[in-house]
Formats: sequence, structure tokens, C-alpha cells
Amino acid sequence: MGFDGETKEEFIKKLTPMEGGEKGARTVLDSNGNCSFLDEKGLCTIQLRFGHEYLSITCRRYPRVVCIVDGAPERFLELSCEAAAKQILLEKDFMNFEEVEIDMDTNDSLKENDNVYCNHILDPSMYTKNSNGVNIFWKLRVTSMAILQSRKYKIRFRMLVLCMFIREVNDFFATDRDSEVINIAEVYLSRIESDYFKELSITMPYGTPRESDIMIDLLKDMYARRGILFMKTADIALKAYDMQAGNWVLPDGFSENLSKYYEMYFSDKEYIFENYLVHRVLSEGFPFNYKGEADVLSNYIDLLAKLNIIEFLLTGICRSNMKFDKRRVIDCISVFTRSYEHAETKFLKPEELRRQEK
Repeated sequence: MGFDGETKEEFIKKLTPMEGGEKGARTVLDSNGNCSFLDEKGLCTIQLRFGHEYLSITCRRYPRVVCIVDGAPERFLELSCEAAAKQILLEKDFMNFEEVEIDMDTNDSLKENDNVYCNHILDPSMYTKNSNGVNIFWKLRVTSMAILQSRKYKIRFRMLVLCMFIREVNDFFATDRDSEVINIAEVYLSRIESDYFKELSITMPYGTPRESDIMIDLLKDMYARRGILFMKTADIALKAYDMQAGNWVLPDGFSENLSKYYEMYFSDKEYIFENYLVHRVLSEGFPFNYKGEADVLSNYIDLLAKLNIIEFLLTGICRSNMKFDKRRVIDCISVFTRSYEHAETKFLKPEELRRQEK
């Protein structure tokens, strides 16, 4: 027998063998993309019957994530957890690292069966040390955060500045001029601290044709694959724009309405989007990633696509309810994060983006 009256066969159907001959098994997701061990109330039947200690490592540690970056452990919370999302996104002060000294051999939050446990490993030193041995990754990370947290500019303009910075970095990498990356990072840090960009600051449009096409492609894919919770969330946002699933053509005036709703509900709450972006920069190893890919421009496009979808969903949900609602905002980002992590849509590569720009 399995448990709770299940037969052995029914229990085994909820598991799939690990790849590569590893011991253990993975949980099979149901048709809605949810864990097969959840009951009708969304509660874990394993924890209910046997207790917290019988959960898998992943479930036992959720929403905590440990990443080993450049040999040092970094700990984050998953935004798919509503409590974590509320704590992170609604904080009006600047997000930053808190550095603490820990003993890797005795710290229980980093250990699992006497092994250091982590979700991801990033070793940027393999390809990001210049001729003087300076670690370029940390300079890129700090500069990206400084740009995104420059509150003298709107989020849209900050993303434009970040794009300018990442494009220059990408060009240096493409021509094997890594040593110059530190210099350009210093230039952008200086410009952000001064009023250099104020002379260039313009009102950035929302929902440009290129961004809208990327957003709709991803939204359509996620709607088709990701289950009832995401579908309900998306339906509310679509309704605000006179759209519906199955007819993914953007209506006339979409960009104007998106801009209007954004200013109506989020003009004084841009810290929510800022915190989301900075959290992704820190937790995903931006401008690199934990897949071992150093394609900084593609990783920027990925970050921009996430921002576009969140803007669309949040403005639509607030418009449908005719008010800003913290609980609905947190629920939306939590559902999106949970759904996006398993989305299979691939974003445009830099060469495709350049072709579109021409």
C-alpha cells in the first residue's frame, strides 16, 4: 500500500525515476501543473500524515534557495511563496545584501546529510577575470543594481539605461576586450550617481510592438500549459484590455491604455517592480545565469520580458478591480513566478532582436 488508502500502483504513478541512474524519484505533476501529493485544499498529504521531516529536500527548504556564487553561499526566498513575495516586493527601502559570517561545516541551513546543499552554482571566475585578476562579474552585478535602484528615473528609463550598459558589455565580450568592461562599469556608475542621464531622460512608451509580441507569445504559451491558477489570473488582466484567451490580437489603443493604467495604479509604487527586478538580478546571477550561459544580452531580454508580463498582469488586475490591492498584486506575482519557472517558451536571441530593430 501507499498511504491514505492508495494502492502501491497508485502511489508509484505519482513518481518518476531520476535521470542518469541516480537514487530517488521525482514527483509527477498533475494536469494543472501541481504536485500530485496535494489534496483538494492544496495541502501536502505527506506533511499532514507524516510530518515536516518526511518532506523531500526541495519541499522542506522551500521557499529558501541557496546559491553558491563564486565559492560563497547566497540565500534567497522564492517569490512564488506569497509570504516571501510580500516581504520582498512591498518593502519601500532599497533592497541589498546582508553579509554574515557563517561556518559552512556547522550551519544547518546549508547542510543536508553532512553535504553542503545548494540549488545553483555559479563560478563566474572561469570567464570574468580580466588581465589584472579583477572579478568582472561583481562589478557588473553592482552596476546593474545601481541602475535599477536609481529612483530619480522611472523604471522604464532605468531598463533603457541597463540595456545601453549591457549592450556595451556584450560588445566588449564579443571582441575579447574583457579588460575594458571594468572601465565601462565605472563610467555607468559615475553617470548614475550624477545627473548625466537627466538630460537624456524621456518618457518611455509601454507596450511597444516588439515588446508586446514577445509578451503575448510567452503569455499564450503559459496560458496553455500552466494550469487553472495562472489561467484565472490572466483572464482577469485580459478582461481589462478587452481581450480574451484564444484571441491574442492586441486591440487598438493597447499601449495607451497600458500606460494610463500603469500611471493610475503604480506611478507611486514603482518600488514593487524595482524590488522584483533586483531580486531577479541577485537570485539569477544576472547578467549571467545558472545555466552557465554568458550571453548577457539574451539574459537582459529575458529580464525585460518578465517585467513586461508583470506590468500587463498587474495593471490589468488593478483595472478590473478598479483599485490597487496589495493582496491581489502579491498573489499575481506569486502565481506568475510559479508558472514562469516551468514555461518552455524561448525568448528572442540578440540577433533576432537586432533584425526586428532594423
